[in-house]
Amino acid sequence: MGSNSILAGIGATVLAVTLLVCGFAVCCLPGVTTSLAGTVSTGETSPYTHDQLVELAGVTRAFTVDPHRDAEAAAEDVAAAVVDAARAASAEGAPKAGEWTDAARRALDAPGTSLDAMDALAKVSDRYALDGAAVSHLEDCNRLITGVSSWLGMIGVAALVVGVLLGVRRQWAALAFMLRMGPALLLALLAVLGVWGMVDFNGLFAAFHSLFFVDGTWTFSYDSLLISMYPLDFWMGMGGVWLATSVGLGAVCFIGGCVAAWRAQVQARELRDAAEAAARKGKGKKGKR
Repeated sequence: MGSNSILAGIGATVLAVTLLVCGFAVCCLPGVTTSLAGTVSTGETSPYTHDQLVELAGVTRAFTVDPHRDAEAAAEDVAAAVVDAARAASAEGAPKAGEWTDAARRALDAPGTSLDAMDALAKVSDRYALDGAAVSHLEDCNRLITGVSSWLGMIGVAALVVGVLLGVRRQWAALAFMLRMGPALLLALLAVLGVWGMVDFNGLFAAFHSLFFVDGTWTFSYDSLLISMYPLDFWMGMGGVWLATSVGLGAVCFIGGCVAAWRAQVQARELRDAAEAAARKGKGKKGKR
């Protein structure tokens, strides 16, 4: 097996991973969270209004996804947003004021920081605020995402380098293999996950979380603030965005692979014609002798 074939195999593998990562990166964009939360976070069973849940989902997304140097300060920002929303939602005359108990209102006046107030509010009920378990889980997510992002970025760079190297070498057949096999590998993986998701989405969701988090640290009551912001439909929508992005980019790569395959055919024909011309020229020289 030649070096170009090995490069093509490596390239196809890292390309498949890169396409998957690109889909996840799109899911992490603020606009995607806002759009999906605006669609599925109805607020019907929550003490917060729909608009407040959407706003809090955006704040929580930033805490979960964006890198931050000071985790405590970042958590304080989330708590401040939750406490401000809670005061507005529980105020007399507010649309959801009837959902708030006297104990919840008193918790908002707890002395100390916004984190202290949110913790006091969560102890009344996790419907009102993110409790310690929820904040801890979001911090775990942040450490995971920010921790692997640089490594995943390096995989993307590797895919680009291999593709450029094969192109510069004019190894069109190897490049075609990489650009078409990478999406094919991705589709094979997505097909398996897609069937699993259709048969048992909850099982797939649980299995995915179990890969990265300790059991019991990522399950919350159905009416908690965290689940009200991000219900099951939200994650199904995220899965759709992830799928559409990865498959769409894979289709672009596959088209590029078809172009490379055409270039490989042209190259092969040119080499064959050149070899035949050289052979005829050689016979002509022998004839003159």
